[in-house]
Amino acid sequence: MKRLSAVLSLLLPVLITGCSFNTGIDTLLSPPKLSEQQELIYNALQNYTGTNISLKYPRTGKNLSAFIVDDLDGDSEDEAIVFYKKNASKPEDISLRINILDRIDSQWRSVYDHAADGNELEQVEITKLGNSDRINIIVGYSLINKNEKTLSIYDYSDGKLVTAMENEPYSVFDTVDFNGDGINALFTATVKNASKESSAAIYHIDEDDKYACSSIELDESYTNYRNISYSITPDGKTRIFLDAEAGNGNIVTEVLQTDDKYNFTHIFCPDIEKGETLRPSSYISKDIDGDGRTEIPVPYFCDGYDENSETPVYFTSWYDISGGKLKHKYESWFSITNGCVFIIPEKWYGKITAKYEISEDEIILCSKNETDTAEEIFRLKTVSGNKDTKITEENGYSLLHSRGGKRFFLKINKNSSYVKSAAEIIMRFKFTE
Repeated sequence: MKRLSAVLSLLLPVLITGCSFNTGIDTLLSPPKLSEQQELIYNALQNYTGTNISLKYPRTGKNLSAFIVDDLDGDSEDEAIVFYKKNASKPEDISLRINILDRIDSQWRSVYDHAADGNELEQVEITKLGNSDRINIIVGYSLINKNEKTLSIYDYSDGKLVTAMENEPYSVFDTVDFNGDGINALFTATVKNASKESSAAIYHIDEDDKYACSSIELDESYTNYRNISYSITPDGKTRIFLDAEAGNGNIVTEVLQTDDKYNFTHIFCPDIEKGETLRPSSYISKDIDGDGRTEIPVPYFCDGYDENSETPVYFTSWYDISGGKLKHKYESWFSITNGCVFIIPEKWYGKITAKYEISEDEIILCSKNETDTAEEIFRLKTVSGNKDTKITEENGYSLLHSRGGKRFFLKINKNSSYVKSAAEIIMRFKFTE
């Protein structure tokens, strides 16, 4: 536990320095370059509200635009939903509002305006739930305290926005096809607060066209939920991996399972005293190898590094759940910043380490011998921007992968006893989103 705590204390300052594009993002629109359709919607909104408004963006979820265009009322034609605030001096005049716009005589027009149920916009999902044809506008809000969030569901029909569910506390939510039948349900997880116990719930619309709910209690020691991911078991059940904040910038993972009737069971509850799954919050659970199953990452020091190292390097263990317990699946080198993973061959376990050359932005995998006699296996060099790579290529590096403004160059030591073929090394690299 002491060793793990040291890893966490060193990783946290590095990981929390990443950029956050959610902070103040709505202030960037005055407006920016909009698509033709967005420009028409924006003009129609201003015809109703006046020009002195600020558009509000969902912070998370599938819909991150200020303009959400979808069929809101089931008439097979799109409407638009926009969230905004007036730029006013009086507090009562700057509340968050919802505006619905529709095309009338081929022109976008504001047709309905409604006070929102929260102070800030967190997430918007638009979907059917269950077998009902009703289209649900599911909106997550944060209140004055950003960690206090509530969820409301609206039904837009006959030109009116009706509140079907109001101010339900939540920490995270998602709309998911749990059964693979093409029908979505609403999943929520909530930490304990003044009005609700810690719980997970699945909502769907039943045969009486009402919201039905199944739920299960969750551990009360967590302060928030960071991430949701899913796996399908061989017998068709859905496993839900909940990455939960456990204090000091760390997370653990709790695993639930649900069947085709939305009945919950606990599959895995981590033992925090043992540090099970405890790691920095950037290490979220994910399907690292593309096999359709979620794995849980836990970092540890590479050989030769410890809590006193100036620039420590880490390997990451990946775990599955089997029989209600953690089951080791992979060892890897994993760069969260670059979204790059190298799955370490099992025959290398305990025999290798890694070094990082900061000036070259280069990771080196090698044997665990002393530095002057270590057997180098490969080098991975990351090049950002438009930097000339001619020298890199002339020195025996080959382009492995490119994404956005980054290029990854690999140099394999073909004389290494660890290398059977270059292809074997290359195939073990994965690039995540």
